[in-house]
Amino acid sequence: MIEIVRPSHLVLEPSRRVLRPGLKPESGCSILCTMLVEKITSRHNPLVKRFRRVRAMGERQHVFLEGVRLIEDAINTGARFESVAFTAELESSERGAALLDSLRRVQCRGALVSKQVMEAIADTQTPQGVAALVSRPYLELDDLFSNSPDLLVIADELQDPGNLGTIIRTAEAAGANGLITTRYTVDPFSDKAIRASMGSALRLPVVTGASRADIAARCRHHKIKMIASRATPGQAQGIIEDAARAERVKLCTEVDMTVPIALIVGREATGIPEPGNAEADESVHIPMAEGVESLNVAAATAILLYEAARQRGFRFGVKRET
Repeated sequence: MIEIVRPSHLVLEPSRRVLRPGLKPESGCSILCTMLVEKITSRHNPLVKRFRRVRAMGERQHVFLEGVRLIEDAINTGARFESVAFTAELESSERGAALLDSLRRVQCRGALVSKQVMEAIADTQTPQGVAALVSRPYLELDDLFSNSPDLLVIADELQDPGNLGTIIRTAEAAGANGLITTRYTVDPFSDKAIRASMGSALRLPVVTGASRADIAARCRHHKIKMIASRATPGQAQGIIEDAARAERVKLCTEVDMTVPIALIVGREATGIPEPGNAEADESVHIPMAEGVESLNVAAATAILLYEAARQRGFRFGVKRET
């Protein structure tokens, strides 16, 4: 547990990790810590190396978080904290001081680090002075489907973490019940994806690395219609292979999205792989002006999700009857 002691005559002694009276805080720091918080000034410290390893996806069981907003979200969602690193400057803002007060109640290892060490830990150019390692959320397909979802997103082999994070954020905003990634999709809990999701990846149920066959089997069992996002007929060469298939690609506003559905979106450059298209019950396209080849996958997903929300009267949080 992190304890933050404020009297100015106490300070952490790095070598023994105990509080000694009579010393003044360095750099005017009033963030004073108990025995479970250590002071780190070296970039070569093992904990610093561990932060960087997790940030580089070297430990899949943990997730790297950086910044006040993400760590606030992690606390609010009940994430399990493993380690927290923070600078003295974090307490200079009212929001930062409030976050430190919240961290007092978190069971984890703490480290008061210098600005230089935080720069080595962080992935952003201007770190906010706090980073954390939390346990990776883990969810099985059966866990997700056991809650009778009626709006899911299936990310099939997406490669850009920023796009995937944005999709997760939009899915939560549009009232989706969860998101599933197929194998070979970028990790939704990577540093960049987490930041792009603005914390939604910590709140929205996310299943990773599922096979298409397993996803399709559960959708059919739970009577969830699978809808694939496709390029506009006639605009994307090589994607619509014959007239019969082209006829099955409907305008997104013409498909009934009031029933339980799972929206399938694919790679940024090539779209949904053919096995994913084969599993779909219906395919939809988004109308675009002449000369426009395609939309960004995050933008296209947002349009489809909000078309579903529009058809449902924007009734977010209404539980599906079973």
